[in-house]
Amino acid sequence: MPQLIEFPPFSADLRAGLNALVRVCKETPAAGESFREFRARLRTARLWDKDRPLATLRFLAVGGDPVKPSPFMTALAATSSDDAISTVVLDRLWSCNPLLAKAVLDLLGERAYGKDELYKFLGSSAYRGLVPSRPALEAWLQIAVATGLVKTVGIAITLASRAEPLVARAAELDVDDFLATDKPEPEPTLPTSDDDAASGADASPTPVAAEPSIPATAAPPSGALLPSGLRHLRADALTSPRGLGRGVPLARFSSGFTPEVLDDTRDRIAAWTQGSRLPSGGYHPDDFALDAEAWVEGADEVVYRIAVAAALAFRLDADRAGVIRAFLALDKAGVLSDLYHGTVPDALPAQVDARALMLASLAARRCAEAPDLASQLDGGSAAAAFAALDGALGRGLFRAELVWMLDLLGQLGVIRPPDLRDYTITPYRIVRDTLFRLGFLASPYAADGATLVAATRAARAAVGESGHADTLAAFAIAAGCAYDCAHRKTCEFACRERLE
Repeated sequence: MPQLIEFPPFSADLRAGLNALVRVCKETPAAGESFREFRARLRTARLWDKDRPLATLRFLAVGGDPVKPSPFMTALAATSSDDAISTVVLDRLWSCNPLLAKAVLDLLGERAYGKDELYKFLGSSAYRGLVPSRPALEAWLQIAVATGLVKTVGIAITLASRAEPLVARAAELDVDDFLATDKPEPEPTLPTSDDDAASGADASPTPVAAEPSIPATAAPPSGALLPSGLRHLRADALTSPRGLGRGVPLARFSSGFTPEVLDDTRDRIAAWTQGSRLPSGGYHPDDFALDAEAWVEGADEVVYRIAVAAALAFRLDADRAGVIRAFLALDKAGVLSDLYHGTVPDALPAQVDARALMLASLAARRCAEAPDLASQLDGGSAAAAFAALDGALGRGLFRAELVWMLDLLGQLGVIRPPDLRDYTITPYRIVRDTLFRLGFLASPYAADGATLVAATRAARAAVGESGHADTLAAFAIAAGCAYDCAHRKTCEFACRERLE
């Protein structure tokens, strides 16, 4: 079962939105239709968001060109009553993200909750799944209300008439078992055409957000689909690590990835790295006008500026140049200094990005709650520094960004704990997926500080002392690593995909 965290938009009239979804399914020919025709009907039904097209396609479990009805669409098209419609849609709502459904149903089983309260729980360490955005949770709740799973009572949400079957499922779901066996659904393909490019309508796939998304296609993400810190990596500029040695027999790892198997994988990656010229395009302190002297003059403000840089690098959805440009625009306009000192900027130049300003404000608020954070980072272990960052900036705000920040502080030379090397490989989703496939991790998910630490330590174990933050991502892109891998029958590496 997957963990979808984006859902199709419903109109204000929720029942009308549900009926429109049914109509789309009933009108989709069993033999399929062109993507253009299918998209046109989704637009008419107001179920298409051009900024997030994959949300609807993922929920319907369709894609490509032509579009053929998925089992969910076929089941929904066969319904003839409101009860049957609700049953089919609720089954899909459960199957597309059981952890999210369980969390909401368990909470509402205790008492009525406000939407903000529900989202606060999802952003806490108590929730171990992928966290949807606040609008995505709203979309999920709209579907739940339309189908009778929950209902609104004033401004609160409570269980409704059709909740009992899913409440029973939620009670039986073991979170640890789910996370250990969870496997994403195949990622839908979003076709493009020359006509689309000429008209400017949905001319290219919408970039998928760095951390909330799960790459599950037969080819690894590249270009705009990668987080900004990895967009300099391109498959056509890398030598494939496949075909460079004898394959590892399935019998060696079919019953588990032993230390000997993992050592062999690390040696193979190291040999490939030495023979390849990996491009260097990650972030450095100079990119954000940071130096060691600034740490001496105001260490806490440096931590704040690195936090802003992390927020932009992970959430601005821009390439490296765009992230740096947005940061420097805030800095040159005096906005960063004003936010850090709690004053209102006198003016906002046109070049200041509104989303960048919002992210900087969030970072400033959280850093203001931990005014002596810098003193907790210097002089101890990297584990203690990570725990301090997690306590101050975690809690639903930062996750993988915390490791990215430690890496930047290490590059700046202001912290030098002996175990810092274990905390300098940012556990991007593509990195965790690769570690999971190669047997270095039991699960690709990282829902809290402990699992993030496990991922970054596993990454160091996989690349050795000479590896760096880009190594595993570059390896995955060059090898074509992915779920449902197309190379599973010919790949020499010990990988879970070969066991499928």
